[in-house]
Amino acid sequence: MNQDVFVEQIIQRKHSGTDYLIFVGLSLAFLVIVFLGLFVIPMFGFLLIIAAGYGGYWLFTSRNLEFEYSVTNGDLTIDRIVNRQRRKRVISFDCKDTEAIGKYKAVDHQSKHYDKKFFVSQKADGSDEGAWYMTVRSAKYGGLCLVVFNPEERVLDSIKPFLPRQLAFEVFGPGAGLRRPTQS
Repeated sequence: MNQDVFVEQIIQRKHSGTDYLIFVGLSLAFLVIVFLGLFVIPMFGFLLIIAAGYGGYWLFTSRNLEFEYSVTNGDLTIDRIVNRQRRKRVISFDCKDTEAIGKYKAVDHQSKHYDKKFFVSQKADGSDEGAWYMTVRSAKYGGLCLVVFNPEERVLDSIKPFLPRQLAFEVFGPGAGLRRPTQS
């Protein structure tokens, strides 16, 4: 009897130098707008300050990103969650369409051409310690896609049985992908 496989994981994107530069830029812009609102155009200044404050808050909180990896019977779905409020599908594909998988090293992918790249890992450039990559053909994105992510062992274990057998053997060794994982 086959059991359905469902595993999910949520990871939080770490703030980068770009995020801190955006925060500093937003703060400086807000101070300039407050000055303008109070001293240059006091008639509409209060409305301008409120609008700038709301816009700055919205822009800054939009940098709080999480990614949810869901594996359901061989379908890998990755969603982006912005500030724990808004969710958007990044990519979804069947693991049997995977052409390559392994530990991610940026240097190995510099000379390769991908039609679309998805960095859905803890660091925006995929340079974190536990990053993995998958390459998959997608008609939706026009060809070969690179997906860089940070799966836990249980996510990898749920992906293995649905990979092409030869690929699972090459990456994970003998016995990989031969049996479906059991849910506990």
